[in-house]
Amino acid sequence: MATYKGLQSSRARSSTQPWGNAWTDSNKVTLSAALATTDVIVLLDVPAGVRLETFRFYNEDMDTGATAVTDIGYRTKLPDGTMTDLDYIANDITTLRAATTSWQELLFEPVLFTEPVEIVLIASVAPAGQTGSKSIWAQATGSMVGIP
Repeated sequence: MATYKGLQSSRARSSTQPWGNAWTDSNKVTLSAALATTDVIVLLDVPAGVRLETFRFYNEDMDTGATAVTDIGYRTKLPDGTMTDLDYIANDITTLRAATTSWQELLFEPVLFTEPVEIVLIASVAPAGQTGSKSIWAQATGSMVGIP
């Protein structure tokens, strides 16, 4: 089981703007091998108190065939946390089967994270294979509203 993360994980936990409560962040994750169903791609770290409102991504071709089926959701970063829904943002998408040349914005009901989470991509059906290293880019926006 491999966990792939980008550089975003090492940045400041919160990216608020000086004029208000906006939160935004981005990340690039590179896979060195084909994604397996036991692997996890951590697309973004989101701090507690953020209401996630938008999420989008684009990717290189991560499937030499046409088999990949993936989910995008979130999971808690706390050992005793409860906020996990592994297909909240997208369920059974086939986007990784080919390269995308424009942002893929996913629609979902905004969600308030009361604990720190990771936005994750997990394959329910593995790709046929992958040639070379391939990357996926992610961006998200929301509001810092605090924890009720």
